[in-house]
Amino acid sequence: MQRFFTLVGHFFAASLLTFICASMVHSQFVLHGLSDLGIVISWSDRLRMTWQDLQGLFPTLGPIISLSLFLGLLALTLLKKWLVTLYSPLKLLYPLAGASAVGLMLIAMQPIMNITLIASARSHAGILALCLCGAIGGWVFGRLRCGQTLLKAEA
Repeated sequence: MQRFFTLVGHFFAASLLTFICASMVHSQFVLHGLSDLGIVISWSDRLRMTWQDLQGLFPTLGPIISLSLFLGLLALTLLKKWLVTLYSPLKLLYPLAGASAVGLMLIAMQPIMNITLIASARSHAGILALCLCGAIGGWVFGRLRCGQTLLKAEA
């Protein structure tokens, strides 16, 4: 039972960090778009809007990211034995699973809802930045989950 709660804690930490990174990236991409239109946005306004986006996006984007990350990491867990023998560096598989999960989430949202709801995902740079957030979450999960094993694989 202890092992299960540890796993849930690792997933929660990775999921929360992925959401925070994605929300902040989203906010900055939107604010950058406004700046391109000639709207002057102060640093205090940027911080305030970023904080508001964290709060406002959490009930919707948070669960979507968590579900996507869960599915990506579950797929990695099911395929890990085969993938590790094929691609030895385990340290790359967790970030790849996280980035793939976020990328697939973004791709899946378009045909389902017929609109890109996440404004920052309307450009290639935004999609890549959000996938990087997923990679960070996957890396954190791998570090927490594998601990010394993952660290030794890095050496």
